[in-house]
Amino acid sequence: MFHQNTLKKSKFLLGNEAIAQGAIDVGIRFASSYPGTPASEILPSFFKIAKEEGIPVEGGWMINEKVAFEAALAVSWSNIPSMVSMKQVGLNVAMDPLMSSAYTGVEAPFIIVSVDDPGPHSSQTEQDSRFMAMAAKIPVVDPSSPEDAYRLMFKAYQISAEFKLPVMLRPVLRVSHSRESIEIKTEKIKKEIEFKFQKNPERWAATPKFRFLLHKKLNEKLKKISEENAECIKEKIPNTKSKKVFIASGAMFGYAMDLGLDPVVKIDIPYPIDRKLFSLLEEKFDEIWVLEETYPVIEIQFTNRKKVKGRLSGDIPSEGEIDLEILESTIKKRKSFSITFEEKPPRLCPGCGHRPVFYAIKRSLPQGIYPGDIGCYTLGVNLKAVDTCLCMGASVSKGVGFAKAAEYTGKEIPVIATIGDSTFLHSGIPPLIEAVNQNASLILVILDNHTTAMTGGQPVHNVDFFELVKGCGVKKIEKVHSYNFRDICDKLKDCWEFSKTYKTPSVLICESPCVIYGNRIVNTFPMVDKEICTNCGICYKQFECPAIIEEEKRAKIVKEICTGCGVCIDICPLNAIKS
Repeated sequence: MFHQNTLKKSKFLLGNEAIAQGAIDVGIRFASSYPGTPASEILPSFFKIAKEEGIPVEGGWMINEKVAFEAALAVSWSNIPSMVSMKQVGLNVAMDPLMSSAYTGVEAPFIIVSVDDPGPHSSQTEQDSRFMAMAAKIPVVDPSSPEDAYRLMFKAYQISAEFKLPVMLRPVLRVSHSRESIEIKTEKIKKEIEFKFQKNPERWAATPKFRFLLHKKLNEKLKKISEENAECIKEKIPNTKSKKVFIASGAMFGYAMDLGLDPVVKIDIPYPIDRKLFSLLEEKFDEIWVLEETYPVIEIQFTNRKKVKGRLSGDIPSEGEIDLEILESTIKKRKSFSITFEEKPPRLCPGCGHRPVFYAIKRSLPQGIYPGDIGCYTLGVNLKAVDTCLCMGASVSKGVGFAKAAEYTGKEIPVIATIGDSTFLHSGIPPLIEAVNQNASLILVILDNHTTAMTGGQPVHNVDFFELVKGCGVKKIEKVHSYNFRDICDKLKDCWEFSKTYKTPSVLICESPCVIYGNRIVNTFPMVDKEICTNCGICYKQFECPAIIEEEKRAKIVKEICTGCGVCIDICPLNAIKS
């Protein structure tokens, strides 16, 4: 129950911090996640705020989004309010439990936070989580700002509590990574939390027959939610003579306000909406602009789209992030716009242990195929040691496919898959077991830097990778420090000979702490002998070390950037780089 006369205080919060604050204030006491930009700050903020306010909470980082989702769902089934957070592609991993949880429903409120990445800026796709909510048949709320995300956490909680359904909170990058001064409720919800799991196999372990009945109940709940939602939206429709209206959801509402568009109807809950509302809009207005990211979730719910302008009609670009400039040029037709990309690609950090491994792969087995994975090591593409990148864990599965395709056609092609430590634990283990089962001739290189670096240095589960890989059935396992370039080259060749001969995968574990989040190991600070250097460019072009530049037609090491890994000494063909 929420108190009417609630004291308030102001906090200047990042959108993800506002979500975490809202979760604490609304009464959520368990939170789980797997790190992924732009959602990574939610979980640590949740625990930080709980500690500052003396509120006991449980949960933490989990091995992948599916596990995080299922654990949080079980907590909800135990009568304790819970939350799971992830980025949009992480929701793909949790789709199985998402779909079923809508049927089973929940006991205590359960909030699914899925942060979308229109653009995309740091993702494989710019998919829209609201479509996932629609597919699963759960309500979704779409905040337009950090303050709105805080407010809508309360709304999502209320819907989940009333209808005993999971509810999705779907911020986008610009909401999660913006800051705003927010009025925080200081009087917390007073509710005794008691563990209470009521055994009910017909609900929690439903057979197909009972799932049919649960689906029917779900549809009844959605109908009631959609009717209530439509009534709320109806109250926002202004009594105006204008024949044009703008329907805005999420970050697009803020942009519409900045542009001075009028009238604008804000939609907090883009799904479900009663279709009678759309009929009312069609009767009242001659032109209906639907402003939303990333897919046409609201637009597609119009039964008659003759008056509707949006992504489906082609009036708003069908891909990419819609920023203020693009929206202005689209609506007001003031100027044209074009999508530009940075010419200079991102690079691995100076001293990163992944760099010598990728360079060794390319040097040792130049005719190989190199399936890569999601993480910092995707940047191995710059060193021409990553040929494919699909989704988390796919490097191993695709490695199996490439190896079997080569075998089928009688080719003897080295296949060297690369994957990080956290990604291997997330979804690389099942395909490695399959590689053993399929007798696939491939090398899997596990790049172990002891952290989940690309998303902010979150911890990796403490696992003995050697024993774990051995338990998967792999017969040849080698381990090496990532800075030992020559040793890596030798072990790669040895692994390929073994895999080729015995038709089975081999694994090379390359270990070195992340230079940003780990304990840096300094070997030496090298120098370039200008008398020997011929400016071949191998160190700063092919090896691509950011600490080495070209100056006066010679290589130069920038001391302020160099981490002292010393690998450049080994890769220089003329021994012009010395300690």
